[in-house]
Amino acid sequence: MSRDIKLITLALFLWGGGEGLFLYILPLYMEQLGATPQEVGAVLGLAAFLTACSFIPGGILADRFDAKKVMVWGWAIGAVASLGMGLAPTWQTFIPWILIYNVSAYCIPAINTYIAEASGDIPLEHTITVTFAGYAAGSIVSPFAGGRLAETLGTAPLFIIGALFFAVSFFIALSVRSHTAHLNYAKHRDQSLRRQIGGLRPLVPLYARLFFVFFAVLIGTVLPANFLNTLGWDIGDVNSLGGTASASGTMVLSLALGRLAAGRRRRGLLTGQLLVFLGMLLFTLSTSAQRALPIAGYFLLGAVPTLRELSNAQIAGQAKDYLRGTALGMNETIYSLARSVAALLAGALFAINSRAPFMAALVLIPIGMVLIARLRPVTPPADFVAMASTSNVIIETVDD
Repeated sequence: MSRDIKLITLALFLWGGGEGLFLYILPLYMEQLGATPQEVGAVLGLAAFLTACSFIPGGILADRFDAKKVMVWGWAIGAVASLGMGLAPTWQTFIPWILIYNVSAYCIPAINTYIAEASGDIPLEHTITVTFAGYAAGSIVSPFAGGRLAETLGTAPLFIIGALFFAVSFFIALSVRSHTAHLNYAKHRDQSLRRQIGGLRPLVPLYARLFFVFFAVLIGTVLPANFLNTLGWDIGDVNSLGGTASASGTMVLSLALGRLAAGRRRRGLLTGQLLVFLGMLLFTLSTSAQRALPIAGYFLLGAVPTLRELSNAQIAGQAKDYLRGTALGMNETIYSLARSVAALLAGALFAINSRAPFMAALVLIPIGMVLIARLRPVTPPADFVAMASTSNVIIETVDD
């Protein structure tokens, strides 16, 4: 691994460590600040919508400019937003900071591009696996630490501590070198935005199917912390037990499903949806008398970011090289739009019955599996490319 890839891996490890302190209890913390479950769902839905709006511009920037410069600005914005969330005294003042934090994700396509350009002669599958493992490793331990800190210091300091992690991560990312864009992309970088986005037209049918798949798996993942609170879990246990299980599941299932999907473009997506279905079933069957089922459910929710990764592999495998950032930005937009709609509906369903979001997922996920099972084969590119982001790894093979 090159020096730059090692530094990015370390930066992602620190980002995963900082984010894991508060990520899994964020909805519950908003309730502590006075928001209702419906308001939590609405805010998270808006945040996801703004994130969705940021990815396409981020992807275009990644295709046209220095990926490092586009990338590090996202790091800086996220660090400042985390500090603002920690200092917010009410849920209303919390809103702008969580929105800014979500918008900072615009840099994900740039991170993807940078890793691809900085890999050198080292096999990308090895580079990307190790890079994503850095983020996953950081996010495994931090939820447990965050849960214990929340019991002693309160929840608000978690965001401030996270901001310190992000600041160190930012300076590490800032120290990496810029890499010259691939020369054969140069003639395409001056094309109009309409033409650049229009080049994604052949991918529209795949985007449509993936939107439904994302919506189906995400509707049950928005308010598990709030559901467990109704079963008597305190915020520390939700963060330490549930968050650690989910982060562990993300790392284990991403590596396992990535290997399973190699050369079999539908198998990984189908298996991932099945695992999320089982997770939703475990949450539905959970009671206040036991904790094993929801912890196992959280572990299986690790398949959700893996589905996002595998979908990016599908997109990257069909997009032109000079459009890859834009194509991946569009897919991240599709994912965030699906999460936005899912969050709004989950909040409404939760107000009716705390188990209703899980039940909705149990109905919708099989439909998504049918849509993926009926995907038509595509002709892959002649080379191998793999990419990763702060919250996902993108794997693409000749046979995928």
